[in-house]
Parts: sequence; C-alpha cells; structure tokens
Amino acid sequence: MEESQSRKQELRLFLFITVILFPLLSVILVGGYGFLIWISQIIFGPPGV
Repeated sequence: MEESQSRKQELRLFLFITVILFPLLSVILVGGYGFLIWISQIIFGPPGV
C-alpha cells in the first residue's frame, strides 16, 4: 500500500519536472539571456560598431 503511494508520488513528481519545471526554466533562461544581450546592445551599441 505504502509502496504504491510512493510510486504514484514519484510519477507525479517526474511528470511535474518534465512537463512544467524544465520547459519553464528553459524559457526563463533563454529569455533572460536574450534580454541581457538586448540591454548590452542598447548600452554598448551593436557588435562591430
């Protein structure tokens, strides 16, 4: 009984991590990096200039 609840909880945690957490983190990281590049180009000008 306790083992099946543990497996259900583990499966729910795995699905949460793979479906919600990792995609959200990747969007935040890529968006943050793009924002950082954008701000640096506003301050220092585009590359090659």
